[in-house]
Amino acid sequence: MRKLRHASNSRRDVRVYGMLLVGAMFVYAGLVVDPASNCDASGRQCAPWLVPVAFVMGVALAGSALAMLVHARRWGSRLDIEARTLWWWDNAVSPGEHAIALDDVARIRVQRPEESEDRVFLYRHDGELLRFPSERGVPYDAVQWAEDLATHFPHLRVDVEGG
Repeated sequence: MRKLRHASNSRRDVRVYGMLLVGAMFVYAGLVVDPASNCDASGRQCAPWLVPVAFVMGVALAGSALAMLVHARRWGSRLDIEARTLWWWDNAVSPGEHAIALDDVARIRVQRPEESEDRVFLYRHDGELLRFPSERGVPYDAVQWAEDLATHFPHLRVDVEGG
């Protein structure tokens, strides 16, 4: 198993800084571009309304990124092999740490959509879905992580969908 502990927060997430940069560019464009000059030479293809729309989109995007940086959302997971427990936290979902006893888990289902991140679902022996933030709680490749868990806990069945 590669990593037993995985922790991060929005201040270390490159995507948040990307949102801030794109939002700032839209705000800058909304402030600098003259709506009347947003026409072609013939004057028939005019869209002066796009400039304030770009400004509002930029404010919303940059504001969201700034809120995430100020709030400092944190997420992660850690595996305690001796206690046979998977701990996870994501303060956007709920505060504090949450424990999943791996003896209660029978199946791990990994969905691999083509255009988004892998999703991990943990199921009890009776088929009930356990609460786990799959997008942020898995430290590395979801399929490899699930197979590594099954190596340490042979009662776990791993199902992979898509990909």
